[in-house]
Amino acid sequence: PPVLERGLKTGGYPLFGDVTRDDFRKSYEKMVALIGKLNEAQVPIVAGTDGMGLELVREIEIYEQAGMSKAQALQTATINPARLVGIAERTGSITKGKEADLLLVEGDVSADLGALRRVHTVVSDGYVMDGNELRAAAGFTGMPR
Repeated sequence: PPVLERGLKTGGYPLFGDVTRDDFRKSYEKMVALIGKLNEAQVPIVAGTDGMGLELVREIEIYEQAGMSKAQALQTATINPARLVGIAERTGSITKGKEADLLLVEGDVSADLGALRRVHTVVSDGYVMDGNELRAAAGFTGMPR
């Protein structure tokens, strides 16, 4: 996709003002610590990204880095949003009678959240789609590692 290509060619966002890469690293560390405190205080956390969704897996990994269990981190993209908008009785978890879109991945998400990048099959709205075909249609080649 063009936006991804542009980011790769330019190296991401330019630094501005007197801000250094070290400042960004320190800010990142504070963000991770804040997420951990919010989680400890049982503040509902919902995964989401301003990007094309490619960053979502990284966001979920950051939640784990902040102290969430893998299951809790995954729930930020499943049951937590459903609860927040009041539709948890209809969707948000794999339960008999609920609506569900599914990803089948290569790997064990309970051991490695990064397996979410290795999508083999997508089931959405009753359609079964091949992960490689979806990647090719979006301009990506091959299964991520």
